[in-house]
Amino acid sequence: MSQLRDRTVSESDMTSGASACPHPTDRWAGAHNPKDIRTDAEAGHHAGGRFLSARIISLLSPATKQIFARPTDPLSVALSYEILRNGIGVLALAFPIVMLVGGGLDDVQGSLSAYYHFSPAAPGRYGAGIMRDAFVGMLCAIGSFLFFYRGHSLQEDLALNLAGISVVLVAFMPTDWPSIAAPSTTVAGTIHWVSATVFFVMIAYVCIFRARDTLCLTRDARRRKTFERIYIVLGGLMLVTPAAAAISFGQSGYATLIIEICGIIVFSAFWLVKGYEIRSSLRMTASDRFTTLSISSP
Repeated sequence: MSQLRDRTVSESDMTSGASACPHPTDRWAGAHNPKDIRTDAEAGHHAGGRFLSARIISLLSPATKQIFARPTDPLSVALSYEILRNGIGVLALAFPIVMLVGGGLDDVQGSLSAYYHFSPAAPGRYGAGIMRDAFVGMLCAIGSFLFFYRGHSLQEDLALNLAGISVVLVAFMPTDWPSIAAPSTTVAGTIHWVSATVFFVMIAYVCIFRARDTLCLTRDARRRKTFERIYIVLGGLMLVTPAAAAISFGQSGYATLIIEICGIIVFSAFWLVKGYEIRSSLRMTASDRFTTLSISSP
């Protein structure tokens, strides 16, 4: 009788032990309960909602509180420069698109400068272009950005100022019209092409000689070399643009238009790459400073 009782107790212990240590498959099923997964998803959704609400509240908070919430850039100077650099690049990239689409894809001109004059209603009339206002407005905006943008050195600042003035002159001193297969015969036409050449040369100078000034913020030597090569290539392409445009001038077809568009794309790429370089370097510097402070703090 006692043996039967001991056997019953032993079986009871084994049953309780089995329930305490479930099969691995049972543990996986319990850990991946669809209800738990749904709960995690709902928690993530609520967390995203709380973040958005906190963001909106921070935007509506007093200005002083927003300023002190940005200890590394309290006055948003770095952010303003970043937006300005990206704005120059995007606006330049949009310029040929606006000219081509606005002027009509059925009436593509041989150069971007021709859109100041061309109008389907009066093809030979000087200054009657349907895209004239957009042509002048966008170039003046780019020129203003370049002129008021503070260069990282006196040399860069002067080069950008001269480039900005040149773009404005390109806008207000239109090319000769109707276009002829010969050098410019008017003062305005001569100033137009000279200003366009000066613009590309100044940006090429900034790419090749001045773009490396900010690479001192980048501690990674390989990263510095990569950006240096990119800037040299972009600067070389900027120098090739006016030379190639001068060679193609007067030829039939769209050679001049394609060369001008390629030059503008290179110009836009420089500003976008430059913005990325400075933004990433500043973030790495701030991260290194934070790590140093964390290590040095008791």
